[in-house]
Amino acid sequence: MATEIESLLDYALQIGASEVVVTEGAPAAVRLAGKVCAIPDAPVVEFGALRDFLGSMDGESGLVIGGPWCNSRWRVRYFRAALGNAAVFRPVLEECPDFSALGAPEMMNDLLGLSSGLVVFGGPACCGKTTTATAYVSALCQSKILRASLLNSKEELKVKAGDSLVLEDTNGSIQDKIDQALRSGTDLIWLGDFEGISLIPVLQAAEAGALVVVNVSAGNTVGVLEALLSSEESGDRNLARNMLASVLKAVVVQRLIPAAEGNGAVPAWEIMYGTQNVASRIRNGEQYTLPSIIAASASDGMLLMDDCLAELAKAGYILPEDAAKYVANPARLG
Repeated sequence: MATEIESLLDYALQIGASEVVVTEGAPAAVRLAGKVCAIPDAPVVEFGALRDFLGSMDGESGLVIGGPWCNSRWRVRYFRAALGNAAVFRPVLEECPDFSALGAPEMMNDLLGLSSGLVVFGGPACCGKTTTATAYVSALCQSKILRASLLNSKEELKVKAGDSLVLEDTNGSIQDKIDQALRSGTDLIWLGDFEGISLIPVLQAAEAGALVVVNVSAGNTVGVLEALLSSEESGDRNLARNMLASVLKAVVVQRLIPAAEGNGAVPAWEIMYGTQNVASRIRNGEQYTLPSIIAASASDGMLLMDDCLAELAKAGYILPEDAAKYVANPARLG
């Protein structure tokens, strides 16, 4: 079956699919232009095939960077499904793209001027947020000489460090690693995916003067903030909320929408900056009101996902019916 799984990965590369979805006891599928599609004549994946292929699947779920298979590295997120194991394979780019080549709105260039605080990149699974965040970290390292601590435990793309000094990863908990980074005079901390860690040490690093960059899996800005705050016990949540309001510099959420011509996908963006108005809403536990703040703050460089989807549909980059699947307020599509 290992050979058959490699055949599935090769098929995905040949057709330009972004993912291969393998579930034991069922035929595999691919994600093509944002849509999950069956693979013609794909065999049923045998039980135990994923463990045999990956070699190790610790716990109920996890993430590994594997390969090379079919001359490519793959990010593999595995988990237990109803009948057996399942995994989503995603090919990893050979090189991190330039931040300027991502097709992001021009106002995102303001992020390159930040020197402290917290910057969060969000979006659903396989939307490209890790690529965008890594490109941002690379752009910072290449634009100036920084002391950078790269604590991303699952490095998918290698950061282009330029002339910056990259401090080696250290042992211990995330709190230990952050403490050691700050004692070393770190300017930039790249944490990768925010999962299984406490928010307060991250916020303390931002308060201490470092620029901290993390990823969060969530579909919108409100979801990103809720995911961050839910990492803390209820007794610490008020403290975390106040700290977050003080150090948050920006939240960038992206989605990939099928292109109108049916070839590839188009990125859609939501951008929120940590203005005083935003900080006040977070501090008061009123994150749910932030979409209206974002919509009314275009002059401050903010962009609501609904407005971005409407612009993309109006310009013909995506179909109106696809925009309608992801918009929160259909009235904003016009």
